[in-house]
Amino acid sequence: MSTITQRGSSSKSKEEREMQAGTLPKGEYEVFLSFRDPDVRQTFADCLYSWLVRSGIRTFRDEEELHKGEMIAPSLAKAITESKIHIPILTKDYASSKWCLQELAKMVECRKLGKGYMILPIFYFLDPRDVRHPLQNGAYREAFEQHNLKHDPETVRRWEEALQEVGKMKGWHVTRSDGQGAVIDRVVSEVELHLRSHYTLVTDVLVGIDSHVGRVTELLNIGGLGGKIVGIHGMGDASEGIHVIRERVSKYKVLIVLDDLDENFELDQVLGNLGSFPIESRFIITTRDLRVLDLFEEYSIYEPGEMSSDHSLQLFNRHAFGIDHEPAEEQAPLSKEFVKLAAGLPLAIKVIGSLLYRRDEVFWKAKLIELVEVGPTKVHEILKISYNELTHHEKQIFLDIACYFVGEDKELPIYMWGGCKFHPETAISTLIFRALLKVDEKNRFCMHDHIRDLGRAIVNEEDVERPGNRSRPILCSEDALSMLKNGEVCVNYLILSTFTFHFHSVISMVTIIFLQFTSY
Repeated sequence: MSTITQRGSSSKSKEEREMQAGTLPKGEYEVFLSFRDPDVRQTFADCLYSWLVRSGIRTFRDEEELHKGEMIAPSLAKAITESKIHIPILTKDYASSKWCLQELAKMVECRKLGKGYMILPIFYFLDPRDVRHPLQNGAYREAFEQHNLKHDPETVRRWEEALQEVGKMKGWHVTRSDGQGAVIDRVVSEVELHLRSHYTLVTDVLVGIDSHVGRVTELLNIGGLGGKIVGIHGMGDASEGIHVIRERVSKYKVLIVLDDLDENFELDQVLGNLGSFPIESRFIITTRDLRVLDLFEEYSIYEPGEMSSDHSLQLFNRHAFGIDHEPAEEQAPLSKEFVKLAAGLPLAIKVIGSLLYRRDEVFWKAKLIELVEVGPTKVHEILKISYNELTHHEKQIFLDIACYFVGEDKELPIYMWGGCKFHPETAISTLIFRALLKVDEKNRFCMHDHIRDLGRAIVNEEDVERPGNRSRPILCSEDALSMLKNGEVCVNYLILSTFTFHFHSVISMVTIIFLQFTSY
């Protein structure tokens, strides 16, 4: 139930929203497999197709009878366009097929649209260099000599460029010494991860957002005069729909969005005199502390409230099944029980659904019992159930990020974790898959406030009375150095200011894993 209060004086279609968001057209397939029929149809390609389908991934497998005429069949073009992920299995005879090359060129064309298409090439008993340089001495040179005799130069050039681009992409190089079952397992896991990331990043904020956007837009008094300030008060998920509102009202003179303000916000230093802005200007503020809004003389408050049961179930289904419709009949009652225990909190719904994704009924029932024992109001305890399912290395990386690396570039921590043999790339993929972590477009780690607070709470519980005995103490430099000097603490991680650093203070720290110096 959403609520609106005021202080002082006083839609687009689903298809249009998907186009604005840059999402892919929804269709029958999620993955498109392309391969040269005689090479691998009865072996590698058949096994990969079966594993993908068994994993519940809607996969299109190219059929030889569709290769008729000079142009790519409409059904093939449609399947490529609809599929989120394209997997070309590049073999030594792949380039001898004009239809395979047409498919590959279509994949590259889709990828250049920048709407989330992904190509995951498999170099099967083939050196990737032969794909990157098809006209040089290699497996594809003879095939292209034949194509030059039969096809126009522009078509051949397009095929060559498609091969060159795909040859540079990260994929799997399968040699005769590799276990093909293990390779297929890695491919399926990678596909699942990318599909889950797509569902998470593209669709979450659209579940139930329209009614909230409409109410906030109404409060902004679009078209009216006089500065209008709207505060959105919520638990942290309230800010996730801000970009949708921004798109709808950004055509006005000034739109200023202040996201997740706290009591330390200094209005005058950031905005100055609000009266200096054009009268058509609008201000949107998200906060979990209503006292922040007292800085303004006149404002409206919008409280989204909990997510409705219908929208909660829709969001849960997207994370637990990757679908919008009702789950199988035997799973529907369990789904509704999980949604009820999440109490309308989107974050809890996403984390629980991600934890249950592709797990069996026994696992579902065990987790349901745990959640019933926790109760519907303890957010951290609900989230901790997903944390408890992580491996030891995944837990260590999760706690490191929560305590030290939120908002930081991922390169340095990954280097550190690699040195500790923590397999960071796999662990980070798992955390993203479980909706416990995101990586933004600048390669920085991002965590929801509740998830970050959960990680720090877990560390604090290691020793409530003596912070220095925790595995990841968050101390000011002076306290840390004093405790180190007196032998009161043995830490793995430490962040020190260069203004207080003394080399002799840390020279004996044999347990240190991460030491960072700051200039503040």
